Amino acid sequence: MDDRPFPQTRCILCSMPLSLQTDLAADENGKAVHTECYVKRIAGVPSNPSPTSIVN
Repeated sequence: MDDRPFPQTRCILCSMPLSLQTDLAADENGKAVHTECYVKRIAGVPSNPSPTSIVN
């Protein structure tokens, strides 16, 4: 087998890395998210915008 790690997957809401062993949530579009990030989004809790969302 190959010893290279899998490509890093990031939460689409906060841009932080996801652990594919523990972070098994997806948004309504099937994109990987932290469960806490998704709950905050659904609940309408404001969060700090990520640098990429400021530029776009």
